[in-house]
Amino acid sequence: MLSKEDKKILDDEFINRFEISPTDAKKIYESAVTKRLKKGALIYSKDENCGYIIVKSGVLRAFITSQNLKEITIFKLESGDNCVICSSCNMSSFDTEITLSIQEDVEAILIPIQIFKDIKSSYASVLNHALSLISARFAAAISVMEQALFAPLVSRVKNFLMENSKNGEIAITHEELANHLGSAREAVSRILKEMEKSKAISQKRGKIYLLDSTL
Repeated sequence: MLSKEDKKILDDEFINRFEISPTDAKKIYESAVTKRLKKGALIYSKDENCGYIIVKSGVLRAFITSQNLKEITIFKLESGDNCVICSSCNMSSFDTEITLSIQEDVEAILIPIQIFKDIKSSYASVLNHALSLISARFAAAISVMEQALFAPLVSRVKNFLMENSKNGEIAITHEELANHLGSAREAVSRILKEMEKSKAISQKRGKIYLLDSTL
């Protein structure tokens, strides 16, 4: 059963937003659950966490895995974000499924996929929202793949650090950064070492500090 807080979030972010009828709202209330996922857990598109999620807290990283088992980040979900986690959200153009990893402990509200499908088929606004989400995720994937194919790795490393640092600091290992960018750890480490030599960054175990805001 949802808490009063979670019910209000569900009202604000879904029920009232799409003007769901009282009858259908009751079905959603009865089926929706609060999910708590620990850092390091993985979510696949066909597991028990499949459905429409509203992220209350935490960070999820969506990635695809190449045939040589290299990972590349497609998008991230953080507090306030929502997404459709199911096979219909797969990007078949890449002939692979999206996996989500829990980067920081996550608490989210989940509407199970079958209930979401029923609601989606009854409300054009929900269908349009779902299509918009999938379109945005696909566009993000295309952008990431274009960068991976055409942008120099050094530019991608710098852009990632700039976009993901907070107060000039980011907690990340070389291996994790390489996974985000779909590159080899050795190549990323060489770039970071050169950046450190040029005084653009400093490093401590598991943390990178930006010393030059322009990089």
